[in-house]
This record gives sequence, C-alpha cells and structure tokens, in this order.
Amino acid sequence: MREIKAYVREHMLDHVIDALAAVPELPGIAIVQVREFGHAVQNGRLIKTEMAKLEIDVPDELVEQVVDTIIEHARTGEGHPGDGKVFVSELREAVRIADGTRGDVAVRR
Repeated sequence: MREIKAYVREHMLDHVIDALAAVPELPGIAIVQVREFGHAVQNGRLIKTEMAKLEIDVPDELVEQVVDTIIEHARTGEGHPGDGKVFVSELREAVRIADGTRGDVAVRR
C-alpha cells in the first residue's frame, strides 16, 4: 500500500481529477486546499502559484499509473517551474472504520 501526495496548480485541479477518475479501481481522492503558495523561480524572479494537495491511498499495483496520470495532467504545456510535486510513501497499515477490514483490502472501494 502506498500513499500518494501531489501538489498541483489550483487551476489544473479539475483536469487532474477528471483524468484520475478514469483510472480503474482508484479508491478515492482527498483534496486539501492549501493556504500557502508554491514558490518557483522563473526568468530570475520569484513567482507565486496557488496549489491544491491531493492525497490518494492505493494498492501497490496502481502507484505507477496514478503517478503518471497526475504528472501528465498537472503539467502546464512543456512544464514550468511551480507545476507541483508528487510524493509516494509506504503505508504501514490501513483499517476501514466501517467493518475493521485491514491491509490492502481496506484501501480498495
């Protein structure tokens, strides 16, 4: 099981979510509105970019597809500083509150 955290430009969020909705067996997406701004240097000057944070817990076999989908649909044109970042972490445990199911099955629908 893995946790994928992605910071994407606010104006690209709907595009990314629509693309992720097409991934079969994707358990769900948590969206966190980020109060801070992402910072990047472009042409020697600091630019501010409003960001949104996606949190997605997935079985191992979906990690590559989900990460690739985020990268493809969050990138602006040929890619620019401030397009965002994706982080993948290992989940040690998952428990479904409704029935106590544990492990990989708990992160599936």
